Amino acid sequence: MLEWFKSRRNIRRIGRWCGWAALILLAFTLLTGYGISQFRIVNSLTFGLLDKVSSHRWHHYTDIPLVIFTLIHVVIAVWGRLGARKRRCK
Repeated sequence: MLEWFKSRRNIRRIGRWCGWAALILLAFTLLTGYGISQFRIVNSLTFGLLDKVSSHRWHHYTDIPLVIFTLIHVVIAVWGRLGARKRRCK
């Protein structure tokens, strides 16, 4: 299992997947935030799945995963760029 993490390509793949997951969570967080303020519109658009109470609950549940996925994506992206810079300078 540790051999899999030693490959830079696999680590970049993790960063890419975390970026996509963060983007999806961001869109969902924006939708639920809009569902809190404009609940009648979102309730009809989601066919009754997101009312005001469930939008508020899901909005708070997505905060921590959004931050975690975003941080993983940014750290891996910056780490990859610093590694590329070090290889060019040698």
